[in-house]
Amino acid sequence: MRRLLGIDLGTTSFKAVVYDGHGNCLASSQIATPDEQTTVNGFRVTVWRAESLWNVMCSLIREAIRQLPDSRIDALAIAELGLVGYPMDSAGNPLYAGVTWIDPSAPPSSAFRGCAIEDAALFSVTGNHLSPIYPPAWITWMSESEPGYAGGMTCWLNVGDYAAYKLCGEMALDYSMASQTTIFEQSSLSYRRDLLRAFKLAENVFPSPRPSGTLLGRVLPEAAAATGLAADVPVILGGADFITGAYAAGFLDSGDAAILTGTWENVIVCSDRPELGAKLFECGAICDAHVAPDRWSIRIENLSGEVTEWYRTKIRPHGLAEPEGAETSWSRLIEEAETAPPGSSGVVFMPHVFGSYGPRHDPLARGAFIGLSGDCTCRELTRALFEGLSFQTRHALEALTAGIGKAPRRVVAMGGGTKNRFWVQNKADILGCPLEVVTTPDVTPRGAAMIAGVGIGVFSDFRDALRQFGGAVTTVTPNRRLTEFYDRVYREVYLPLCNQLAPFNARLANLRPPQFEAASSNAALSGTGGGR
Repeated sequence: MRRLLGIDLGTTSFKAVVYDGHGNCLASSQIATPDEQTTVNGFRVTVWRAESLWNVMCSLIREAIRQLPDSRIDALAIAELGLVGYPMDSAGNPLYAGVTWIDPSAPPSSAFRGCAIEDAALFSVTGNHLSPIYPPAWITWMSESEPGYAGGMTCWLNVGDYAAYKLCGEMALDYSMASQTTIFEQSSLSYRRDLLRAFKLAENVFPSPRPSGTLLGRVLPEAAAATGLAADVPVILGGADFITGAYAAGFLDSGDAAILTGTWENVIVCSDRPELGAKLFECGAICDAHVAPDRWSIRIENLSGEVTEWYRTKIRPHGLAEPEGAETSWSRLIEEAETAPPGSSGVVFMPHVFGSYGPRHDPLARGAFIGLSGDCTCRELTRALFEGLSFQTRHALEALTAGIGKAPRRVVAMGGGTKNRFWVQNKADILGCPLEVVTTPDVTPRGAAMIAGVGIGVFSDFRDALRQFGGAVTTVTPNRRLTEFYDRVYREVYLPLCNQLAPFNARLANLRPPQFEAASSNAALSGTGGGR
């Protein structure tokens, strides 16, 4: 019996799952990410120290292997989040911790100032944008703000590729991760030297890109001792987490669409060619290489689960009789949403609490509840929250399909958001099409294990792996009466508000209140202030 290990390095936790050759789970483990808070140039920064990352990885793998009758693993692959990496010296040692988050109020880096590259021109080549969240900007900002960051740097290695390097001693990244570098030409699947020079980056700053599923190396004896793996286990090059998970859910053919709802929501359409047209640029889309050969993913991403957490923890607790745990409060939120009428009694929620990344790219966009009345209760607000996020999903999918010029053949939904039964049904009602909801858990490590199997020949190719290994789905069909109603709300209210609120958000961003100090606790206790 084959044993394939898939590892998922996510934003909030790491997972390792061992599968047999037919996709049955044999063992699994999960561990929290090694977050540490620090300050760089006066701004808050979250980091993963390299030694902490490796220790967590070792614990993760050891726990999964402990559940097996013996330590045999046939191959492993890692699915990783983009944007996080380590500056490495010539001896292969990290110079600084991997940065996972920088305070948004930090001044932008100089990476793109004076580069003489227009955003539209960059997108037409790389499928990416001049964004402050991608490696050139972060590398430059950290280099300018922290003297020890880049001194002696010979390359910059993504976090999952660093873990693979620790396992087998080889450095590389796959095409889906190379797409995150902002200098990767989609048509040739190679780095653009002119872009490296424009961003003042060394030509060898990123490792050579290779296809996902490539044999990278074999587990070294010292890594075997640390992880519990046997020496010489094949380490197969994985890929970006969002596309690896989508692949495991059947996202492989041109016209397939996927909705991955977690902290972020990625709405993705699959294509058999790079899609780099002006319409896609204008809606904030990103074009990445797929983990499967001769395929590309075109996506729009927005914060989604983070918005529901903001509402659950910052807004909804007020008025509750007593503090609730996350599971209890989530159950209450879903019940509230289900008991409120469709359309939330005229309340519409604009979900841009943390800005809008597409289809209307606007960092100054802000959230809003529109249509509040004296009859409005928490039920209406909660339902409006989910309806607004579902409208955002539809807006993204429509923009992508308009830019590509092809309606989606099928839509697959996955991620933590699919556990919310109301939200899934609401998405189907608002999209007006069936959703194939993945019911098999942990699609991202599953996709990584499938890639590992391709790499050692367990499967003849990516399609064969999907045929033998893919997860189960259940179909959620829309309520046609609700779809007709929601279509009017979407077109007559939601879409116009996206544009009409923009100038007011910009004005609010420019307004600076006079210096203000909150009332002291003594004033509150004396009755002159409002306690909680």
